[in-house]
Amino acid sequence: MGKRKTGEHHKSYWYDSERDLYIVSLPSRKNPITVPGEIWKVIREAYSNWDGAPASINALARKLGLARRTITELLRVMETTHDSAPWSDEEMSDTGEDALTEDLLRRKEEKVLIDAERKEYNRIKKDAEAYRRLDLAARRLALRFEDVGPKYKVAKQRLPSALHKYAVVLSPTDFHWGKYGPGDTYNRKIARKRLMQTTKELLTRVTRRGRPEVIYLALGGDGLHIDNAQKTTTAGTPQDCDGAPEELAWTWVQLCRDYVDLVRQYGEVKLFVIPGNHDRFTSVLLRAAMAGWFSQAKDVEVVEALENRQYVTYGNSLLTLMHGDIGKVKDWPAIIADEQAAAWGKSKWRFIFTGHYHTERELPTLGGVTVYRMPSLANNDAWHKRKGYSDTRKSLIAYIVHKEKGVVATEIEPV
Repeated sequence: MGKRKTGEHHKSYWYDSERDLYIVSLPSRKNPITVPGEIWKVIREAYSNWDGAPASINALARKLGLARRTITELLRVMETTHDSAPWSDEEMSDTGEDALTEDLLRRKEEKVLIDAERKEYNRIKKDAEAYRRLDLAARRLALRFEDVGPKYKVAKQRLPSALHKYAVVLSPTDFHWGKYGPGDTYNRKIARKRLMQTTKELLTRVTRRGRPEVIYLALGGDGLHIDNAQKTTTAGTPQDCDGAPEELAWTWVQLCRDYVDLVRQYGEVKLFVIPGNHDRFTSVLLRAAMAGWFSQAKDVEVVEALENRQYVTYGNSLLTLMHGDIGKVKDWPAIIADEQAAAWGKSKWRFIFTGHYHTERELPTLGGVTVYRMPSLANNDAWHKRKGYSDTRKSLIAYIVHKEKGVVATEIEPV
């Protein structure tokens, strides 16, 4: 072991406490070398297995710009192994036990935080790479649909002009296409029939006011029950399904195409695709398919937005469409005001339309923003049965937005 007092000599190394220098004799060197205390501290801490992940000699050599042989000899002379404490003998002699314990706790805390940040970065990087690949596939899909999408006309409903200009917000959110409910009979055949019937009844009643200027239609938001070939959600939770993933994905695109054709009979459609926690990636493909298929339709506009929160201004109202799985309700107004500063300043009324919880509810007004939680048309699967969601009313809601007065009415069509 080295001497701790300045001036005392040892055949292998000598520590100069005034200058915080180690003078070390190495077998391969004729003359001793000097190692600053800070450098030795880095080497000892990195080489120690106190955090379960000691650095290798090669890693230390690269990090410090020293020869591997020098690092090896230095560790041997200083009698330092992976099992050594992260502090030098000199540090331990000059520091109390409580202070060393506190230091070790802070080191552990820092290590945990760094590991967490690294894992989060790797997750974000992995998601970003997957998203880029998906975005490329989406662009190709859109081009393909533009090439094969037929030019056809959809017969319009004969509707009178509206006495007051208005828009409709409509979203069959949390539809969970492909969900299988063994105890609460539900499959794609039932789901399709339910969607078409409730929408037709609802829009027939809504348009007694006359033809709306525009129908803001939001698809996605857990529209598809799974997000990959493994039959899991985006986060990897396994799901009960009534078909193969490829079949569910393709029939979901077909259903959405037919659904838009139904809705556009009652007015021009501005189509949004909102990512949910079940379909965050496949919603990108759905948007691309819809954009390609309806590229020739003058009465359908597909909004090319990828964000979790999507916005539109109608008259005096700022409308926000989102799934509702990200963030807290109380924080949404501030986020929207920041993201849509100009539109926020010009609007008189602000409304949020969200889903995720499968329940119909008007939440308390927060920061001058009214939050509407929309219900689901989907039945329960085994998981929802266990959680006690069986009493929620299955329905579809249309929100009537007056051009000057904001949301003035809701129309509800229960199953």
